[in-house]
Amino acid sequence: MLLKQMLESPTTNPNLVVFDPFQPFDREALVKEVVGLANAEVEGPRSILFGVNPGAMNGNKVVGIPEDAIGDLKRAHRLVSNMVEPLLDLAFIFDRINGKLVGALEIDGCEFGPYFLAQDLSDELRRGACWIREDRDLLEVERGKLINGHAPAEEEKEEAVPAFLPEDVQFSIGFNDDPDCEFIEVDVPDTSDPPFAEDGEASEKTKTSFTQALKDTVGTVTTRIMNLGQQKSDDPEDASKQIANAARKHYFYEERAVKIELAIRNESDVDVKDLTVQLGFPKLPGFDVADRIHTSPFDKRSEAEIKQLRYPDVEYKDDRTTIRTTVGFLPAEKSQALLTTPLRLAVGVEALGRKVAMQYVVRGPDGKRVSDGRLKIRLGKLPEGADDGAGLTYSRSLDDE
Repeated sequence: MLLKQMLESPTTNPNLVVFDPFQPFDREALVKEVVGLANAEVEGPRSILFGVNPGAMNGNKVVGIPEDAIGDLKRAHRLVSNMVEPLLDLAFIFDRINGKLVGALEIDGCEFGPYFLAQDLSDELRRGACWIREDRDLLEVERGKLINGHAPAEEEKEEAVPAFLPEDVQFSIGFNDDPDCEFIEVDVPDTSDPPFAEDGEASEKTKTSFTQALKDTVGTVTTRIMNLGQQKSDDPEDASKQIANAARKHYFYEERAVKIELAIRNESDVDVKDLTVQLGFPKLPGFDVADRIHTSPFDKRSEAEIKQLRYPDVEYKDDRTTIRTTVGFLPAEKSQALLTTPLRLAVGVEALGRKVAMQYVVRGPDGKRVSDGRLKIRLGKLPEGADDGAGLTYSRSLDDE
């Protein structure tokens, strides 16, 4: 939006905030306003206007800002860029209107929220702090409440849900969007040719040329390559190893992973909330569960954006892998997706064609076990001539959890 258009915009425009030109510039207030506007439930770019008196009823409302304030605003721009996660598209624009200097900070790319402070700024503004602008009010809010949308009406509805569940409450969990689906057969992508292989059939010449290419790349554009790869070392050889390792993990746990989606159904006639669901897989040669979303080393998304995908918590133990996720609200007799993002399973040759049983346990808000069950997955087809183990199903109980 052009500055002249902003001046003609009504002060009730929810996409626009006007900074009081008669008050000293406050960078902390600016950071809060940027976060609040980024989280606001409005469409399109948002703007903060400087040098205008929003309360002027008659005459010219352009007050202007001093020339030296441009430097302060540009420094504040850099501060906001470093303080707020996920990343925002920020730009300052300036213009002279009736001989007076007016500026605006434009905020765009607000679709990856919620937005919050990425680090401490002061005793009052701490990492994780979050705000939202509603109408003309700037409200502090818990970041978790914005993940599924800021909806006070829904929060009030959920408050009426009892903290203790009825004795006869039951839940069903199944694959994809069917809570009654207890068995699936999945295709397992070929993982025999991973990128940047340092073992196996890769020749010494291939390994050497790859390592040298990465060294040359890192040595030439160190800052850019390290940002893309999110590396912490300035040593080209060390960085090349880190990038190669990240690429291999992305290959096995993302590009070639078996991705499992699950659904949960509330079998009872009462609404429920704050459920905890545990899933358990056995330890098995050639089989693994990803503990996070392994991005490409050149993925441009920030760490905060990846966390917003809300991959479930994964814990590795000697005899099993346990996955935990939560269900905030589940209406009576309704089904919904259990996971925000699919579970990633890495499957090697040793596990091909095998059946794996996944145990599940559902607990209420008081921690009481209310439902359990077992689902089965056949991991692709057995290699030709391999022993099928008489249809053996590998499983591990969650009873001792």
